[in-house]
Amino acid sequence: MAAQSSTIEFYEKHPLMEFFVGARRFVPRIPINLQVDYDDGLWIVCLPFVDAQGSSIDYHEAKLKLFEYIDFLWSEYVSCPEEELGETGRMQRELLQEMFKVC
Repeated sequence: MAAQSSTIEFYEKHPLMEFFVGARRFVPRIPINLQVDYDDGLWIVCLPFVDAQGSSIDYHEAKLKLFEYIDFLWSEYVSCPEEELGETGRMQRELLQEMFKVC
């Protein structure tokens, strides 16, 4: 069942807590707030620092999609050998490592 827009406060802070994707546990190293929007029946949950978002008609599914995308970014930039990354990739890698500890 889709979450109703009245159950989520849009303008309040939505602190990101630790989350799991598969066997990986992501723990924020710094306080991180998610941006949450609801438009025309669609929830959009964003992490603007790394230009990541998840969207769905269900709020919790949108958050899950965001988490899966963060895991994808981790695999692409942090798990990748540094010599294979360009300048932008190395910057993304550093940003992700500053934001998250992954166990």
